[in-house]
Amino acid sequence: MFKLLAVLPVFFLSFAMSWAQPANVTGLSFQLVALSRVPDWDAGNGSSYTAEDLRPLALMPSDYVHGVFVSIGIGQGGRRKVLALDTNASTSWVMCEPCHPPLHQVGRLFSPAASPTFRGVHSNDPVCVPPYHRLHSANGCSFAFPSATGYLARDTFHLRHSGRSAVKSISGVAFGCAHTTTGFYNEDILGGVLSLSTTPLSFLTQFGSRAGGRFSYCLPDPTTSRNPSGFIQFGIEVPSLPRDAHTTTLTASASGYHLSLIGISLGNKRLDIERHVFTRHGCSINPAETITKIVEPAYLVVARELVVQMNELGSKQVKGPRGGPLVFNKISRTARTRLPSMVFHFADGGDMWFTAGKLFLVIGTTARFLVEGHGSHRTVIGAAQQVNARFIFNVAAGRLTFAEELCSRDAA
Repeated sequence: MFKLLAVLPVFFLSFAMSWAQPANVTGLSFQLVALSRVPDWDAGNGSSYTAEDLRPLALMPSDYVHGVFVSIGIGQGGRRKVLALDTNASTSWVMCEPCHPPLHQVGRLFSPAASPTFRGVHSNDPVCVPPYHRLHSANGCSFAFPSATGYLARDTFHLRHSGRSAVKSISGVAFGCAHTTTGFYNEDILGGVLSLSTTPLSFLTQFGSRAGGRFSYCLPDPTTSRNPSGFIQFGIEVPSLPRDAHTTTLTASASGYHLSLIGISLGNKRLDIERHVFTRHGCSINPAETITKIVEPAYLVVARELVVQMNELGSKQVKGPRGGPLVFNKISRTARTRLPSMVFHFADGGDMWFTAGKLFLVIGTTARFLVEGHGSHRTVIGAAQQVNARFIFNVAAGRLTFAEELCSRDAA
């Protein structure tokens, strides 16, 4: 699976004790909270940059991790979890007792025995079809994802609106109960994954008839906010956007949400990249990716032009490991105000702008370019470039709408 360093939403879930009529639920909204912030340190005067200096800077994108707070069960069996938001994962899943390795996370492992409404999915259940496998046991339907293995189960999700006392309950939601994880980089926080894909067992699909196939999120920027938080919304809770919002075609598949990227501009310059480079390899959008990755042939063009434009600002590239992130020093105050922006151009005329604040992490007189591409086989728009923007996924209509918005809701 992916390395979960992404910007991830926060909402409150509770598997368990009461039943409700799903048809009564037409919209939900949950709070998004950034879990980390950029440390307060200075990279120095920019005249030199050692390996020791580069190492902490190279880890900075992890500060874009957000969290989905989850309450599983009640009473003595209650467990507070944090789930990762993923628009590509086929199934939501949580680590369940027993789980190996026993990863450190928020709260203790979810115990199925603590929830009287928890039940395993039977082998003859209609959802137990490939890629899930029938078993001759009480837990009759297994799954094996690259990052987790276990069995499918059902329980009641109690969804609490952010800033509200009302709780919505949805019974019989199918999810994965994982007993083994492999390569699941949970940052010592995450307890599983919440899926917003269009596959049959994603949370969006199971809630989809009430959500109308629409969801929206606005990811707060943890680097510019004292108390970064935002919201994820479904159905009638999805807000309206201004008339000048941009819209582009959205194609949903089992591998995620795809966009028709055909070109890139850096600064005021449209880069000379053949259109087929993008159409052959594809472009998707997923907050589970911490930073944007551009397919390698296109990225090499972006990187060369960026070095030229940074040199014009008086900044020089810091030489690091081959294939590593682009880092620049000698970032003066003037240069900081003139760092280039970037635009993704789509086939239907839509443009997605990334301001310099979303492209560079500046610490002291040193800046890291928050876009990578060495070894990338496709383009994926990641979380760092999605902050402070409203995204509305209208899956039914096949459209993605987006506009700049201050996502954080800091206390006055």
